[in-house]
Amino acid sequence: MNSYYIINTYYNDHFLSSSDIFESYTKALEVKNILDNNSTTKTSIFKCQPFTNENNENIFSSGMTLHKYSNGYLLIPTKDNVYYGMGHFNRGEWCEDIEGWFYKKSEYNALIERGYKLEKKLKFDYKKYNIGKLEIYFYKNGFILLPYKDYKYYGQTYLLGGKWDNDQNGWYFKKTKKYSKFINIGAIDNLNNTFME
Repeated sequence: MNSYYIINTYYNDHFLSSSDIFESYTKALEVKNILDNNSTTKTSIFKCQPFTNENNENIFSSGMTLHKYSNGYLLIPTKDNVYYGMGHFNRGEWCEDIEGWFYKKSEYNALIERGYKLEKKLKFDYKKYNIGKLEIYFYKNGFILLPYKDYKYYGQTYLLGGKWDNDQNGWYFKKTKKYSKFINIGAIDNLNNTFME
């Protein structure tokens, strides 16, 4: 990976946030100028290079595995990784159930450029999800997996390939392909009382 640029934002000289990566100084400067129009914050551009260890390995990508998952990718760190549990890592969003970040398909090239290598497909232990306490029903062209409000992962953006739907208060799956799998492992269909063969 080549050098890149980030923008840090400060308020009263206290660090607030750091931007995503910009591949060119020009693009970083363009965004910095937009941010500078807000007189209550101060922004700075930093040129960065990936950190490497004595074996010339990118320290950010070491100890993390990248896996294909649903409509994107999972980046899973080791539990001793300094970034473990951080809500967002670059453009990834932390998923408590898999203890890693979910990235959209469009992020694949950026992940590979950062030094991550695509590993074999990740296997899930469905027992930890307590599927028997979740309701399931058809919705639009797919289905909803509906938790109770005290469910451990309630409100998590992504779960087992579904995406949280605020209107339905459950995870929406765009295709019915996994419906029978969830029924077979215990999900309850109270609305349809439907059995899939």
